[in-house]
Amino acid sequence: MSPHDSIPDAYTPTVGGSENQTTIPFVDNTIKLKAASRSQATPAMTLSLKDWIEIASSSISKEDYINCAVTIALELVNRLCRVVGIDSTVNHDRLNSSLSSHNDSANIEFDLFSSLRIQDVVVENVVVSLATNGVNNGTSCAHFMAAQVNIQPGSASGDFFENPQLAERDVCYALGRILFELFSQNDPFVLEIGPIDETFEDEDSFTDLLLGDIEITAPAPKRSSMSAQNAIKADLPTRSKAILQEQGLPFSICHLISDLLEAYSGNAFVPDTALLHLDEVRRDLNFMKTDPQRFLFDQTSPLLALSRTELFNQTDTELIGREKEIGTLMEKASTISWHSSKHAEVMQTSDFLCEAIFLSGHSGAGKSRIMRELMMHCNANNWFVITCKFDRLAAPLSALLQAFDDFFGNFEIELENPNSNHEKMEPPLEEAFDRISQSIAASADRESFGQLCELVPNLSPMVIYYNRRRKVQNRDTVDLFENLDNKSRTASISSSGGVGSGSNRLNYLFHIIFKAVCSGGHPVTIALDDLQWSGSIMDIIRDLVQSSGYNSSISREQVLSRGGLLLVGTFRDNEVADDGFLMKQIKCMELHENLNVTQLFVGELQDHDLNKMLSYMFCLPMRYTRELAYLVHAKTRGHPLYTVEFLRSIIQKDLMLFSVKERRWLWDDSLDLQMISEGVVALLTRKLRQLPHNVIETLKIASCFGQMNASTIHILDQGHFVTDMQKSLEVALNEGILEKAGPIFAFSHDMLQESTYNLIAVDERTSLHKKIGICLAHLQGIYDNAELSALAVDQINKCKNADGVLNPVEQVLFARLNLAAGKHATAASSYEQAYGYFEAGISLLNDNAWVKQYSLCLELYEMSVAVSFMNGKLETVSSRLDIILSQARTFEDAMNSWAFRAKLLASQEQHALAKKELLEILSKLGEEFPNDYSLAHVSSQICTIQSLLKETTKETIINLPTMTDIRKLNAMRFMGLLITLSTYSTPMLTPLLASRMITLSLDYGFCQDTISGLAFMSHALVHYSTDFQLATQIGRIAESLINDNQNQHSLRARLTQLMCTIKIFFEPGQACVEFCLNGYNSAKIVGDVDNAMLCGMIYCISYFVSMPDLECLQRSLVTLMPQISRNKRISILRSAMSYFNTATFLIGNEKNCSIDANIEMKTNIELSEIAEQTQNTLLLVHS
Repeated sequence: MSPHDSIPDAYTPTVGGSENQTTIPFVDNTIKLKAASRSQATPAMTLSLKDWIEIASSSISKEDYINCAVTIALELVNRLCRVVGIDSTVNHDRLNSSLSSHNDSANIEFDLFSSLRIQDVVVENVVVSLATNGVNNGTSCAHFMAAQVNIQPGSASGDFFENPQLAERDVCYALGRILFELFSQNDPFVLEIGPIDETFEDEDSFTDLLLGDIEITAPAPKRSSMSAQNAIKADLPTRSKAILQEQGLPFSICHLISDLLEAYSGNAFVPDTALLHLDEVRRDLNFMKTDPQRFLFDQTSPLLALSRTELFNQTDTELIGREKEIGTLMEKASTISWHSSKHAEVMQTSDFLCEAIFLSGHSGAGKSRIMRELMMHCNANNWFVITCKFDRLAAPLSALLQAFDDFFGNFEIELENPNSNHEKMEPPLEEAFDRISQSIAASADRESFGQLCELVPNLSPMVIYYNRRRKVQNRDTVDLFENLDNKSRTASISSSGGVGSGSNRLNYLFHIIFKAVCSGGHPVTIALDDLQWSGSIMDIIRDLVQSSGYNSSISREQVLSRGGLLLVGTFRDNEVADDGFLMKQIKCMELHENLNVTQLFVGELQDHDLNKMLSYMFCLPMRYTRELAYLVHAKTRGHPLYTVEFLRSIIQKDLMLFSVKERRWLWDDSLDLQMISEGVVALLTRKLRQLPHNVIETLKIASCFGQMNASTIHILDQGHFVTDMQKSLEVALNEGILEKAGPIFAFSHDMLQESTYNLIAVDERTSLHKKIGICLAHLQGIYDNAELSALAVDQINKCKNADGVLNPVEQVLFARLNLAAGKHATAASSYEQAYGYFEAGISLLNDNAWVKQYSLCLELYEMSVAVSFMNGKLETVSSRLDIILSQARTFEDAMNSWAFRAKLLASQEQHALAKKELLEILSKLGEEFPNDYSLAHVSSQICTIQSLLKETTKETIINLPTMTDIRKLNAMRFMGLLITLSTYSTPMLTPLLASRMITLSLDYGFCQDTISGLAFMSHALVHYSTDFQLATQIGRIAESLINDNQNQHSLRARLTQLMCTIKIFFEPGQACVEFCLNGYNSAKIVGDVDNAMLCGMIYCISYFVSMPDLECLQRSLVTLMPQISRNKRISILRSAMSYFNTATFLIGNEKNCSIDANIEMKTNIELSEIAEQTQNTLLLVHS
């Protein structure tokens, strides 16, 4: 029974448990009658405490006796707490209401408790009820363990209305006398303490009280030589402690009883350690019972005592003083866990639940420690746990990807033999493995899966294993990823993507991973530590979390399964601006209706919490550490990290010592700890300086990285930095400065890393970074190694701006290395990181670099333009393009830049200028087009191309030679850009361009843009001729070629809406619906948001035209519209509203169909007015 459990009501105490029960005489008939009517089972055996002491002391070992006695003492304190009205279950202020109640148990308790007087609180009136009935022949602790303890009123007690409420201090003193006899085991050499006077009014009688009833027996030879004369002269608390110590009882028991006896109300002086409150007694006994090795039994080993402080261990210290924060986290975790459980399934709870908690506070406040406590809880309860720690020295995206990769790496698999039982998974894990693999297989094709494997390498063996195992089990006839082992893992950049397509593509790939994890059938928690260094990655996190309640597709079949996500983040509030990027993302989450956001501030520990921490560390009651807590708090202000380092410091300075004699930690209360003037940074610095020189130098190098893996350590060990770095790192690990996870060493706290880095003289930092970078840069094959090239340039980029650090040769070397690192980051879809590398490479170039390193300059600038365009950094795109176009030596060298410039102008709605420049470029490439486009001219071109294409088949196109003429390839490329632009601005130019593209293909060979020419010609044949059969034929050829092309997603994203206008007239409606769905998914994969939303819109239109199921149309629109709204495609959203309104009206379920509250819905009449005002032809048709 815990101290806070409800205590059973009064019962009829019996002895022996037989049918002929003997009623204890001082229990009145009222209690017996009321107790007889209760249904609660009677304990197996009840006996007086005196009898229990006599039997137990001769039957069980001393250690067992002490453990059982502690339980009895705790139960007795619980009972006394109710007597004096401490527990809320019984309060004497509610006496009248209880008397008038019909609750028998309450009446029994008040009859019993109210009749107690201070004279009754003696050992003779204590009754122990045992849980078992074998006390007479039992020899184990279990036979003597108390189930409950009662204290009965004596026969002299009067009516309870005549008795004042018991004074808590007097009860504490009386309790001390009872516990003295309990733990001394009625030893004949123990002092016989007489009964306590009820009023304690006569101070002159105190000596008589202490000495009058004392019976002194000559001590046995083995006892202490303390004379009877000295015992008589000593005060009662001191004498009782001495006697108990002589009996070999733990010092904790001796101090407990002595401090209780200090509560005697006649004492003129009461020491600070006196126990005057039962709550404090209960807390001490609780600690003794739940953690006896720490709080009950004596500590005799200084090393063990030091270990129990946990100050110098590598493990986390006990988390104390953070009950509020932990309680909130556990409450949220419990909500998610229940929502993901079978109970929620019974309640038909299907929505995906998401909770987000952000912990803020200063560095060292314990935010990460609180989060780790939650992670341990989640791991123990079979959650999916993804932990990411951001670092000021590492790319945020790399940290997040590594976290997901580590998670998928937990699924240990054996690729060589799917039937092997060597690493067979447990059934629940195997089921989760299958669900995750199925989700990835359903959401990704070969191209997107290849990109995913670049981001998260552990996905590759996981899904390959899943496919092979299913084939072995004959569960699938077709491999989900055919030839997956031979897939290409090279990501490329082209000008075909739209503005921001790189970021959009990355978001889509994260959605696939995120959806897969959440579909595993387990609650998920994502822990993000040090968000102040997360950069723009928080935008991805916000998008993932906000869309967790939504379907990421428009297909009604791809719905996120029931489950839950708990997102926990920490950040330093003093390093994050209120109007900064991170806080804006958090505020954006708070506004989302499907996301519950909680913010908690983790401040310094208060005096009481710090005292609890010291009590735990030093294995002492809180009353003994109270003064120390005041002194430490005055110095550290309750800062957890500072407190830990401060305590380490005073122990290392021998200002705190463990006394073997006293069996406890001692310190000088008169010591002014304020004389130690160091702050936390100074403490850490001094701690580091005390390490051996080799270790300090190794840590300095480690602080330049943040974390180091085994391969990097091995490389640097060969670079003559420090002798035997590995050994030095192990020393730092043992000191708690570093921590190790697998092959990776990292600082155990950011402040340790910062303090270590500050040990490097400012003027020496740049040279150290350079030395490390040079060491890595000269490794063989570094240009092909993504990890090493990034490590090298990360070091050099920290010192590249310092004057004179790099000579011209080194500048070129690291400019090339930045280019290589940027390409690797681009291939891994880490466009923000790639942008940083390309820009760093540009900054390393000399003023005359366009003369001396022309090729390097051109490539760096072009790659910077590409990733800037894909990340939406249009200002950078514009400035870099201007430089390239002014410095390019040939027209051909400027081709890529002119292509990006055309797309830049189109994105800024400068269609006329973009068209003009494209026509000029085509003219220089030998492809002239007229300025005026008459219908007759268009019809003539259509007739010409019809005769060329009449007998054309897919084989005709496939069998064409590959186009190799660079000039014609560039012409096809720019016509592909212009034809897309002209579809909306000058539609009659479209058939002319399509005709020329087909003609060039037939004359010079096939290229990717040939497919675009065929698709646009199919569209032109529908609008400018009546040859629908040829239009359908060419359209099908184009569609087939798209499906076979390695860049099928970018082609399908651009051409789906165009080709769908043909399919909707000539093919079954279901085919058009599926075609739109494929186009939508392809656009999401390549990050083309505009075309993704358009494909989604056409998907819904196709449903409306060809499918009779209006409810399916309505559900698809409900799924699609939040996506359109989040991507701020307002014109497309309004068209979707018109179809939703029509479907809802026809179904008649306006009240039962809910739309995201963040979307401002319009009626069709309002939409029609908007279309008239904006001249939006698409909306005019739809509304």
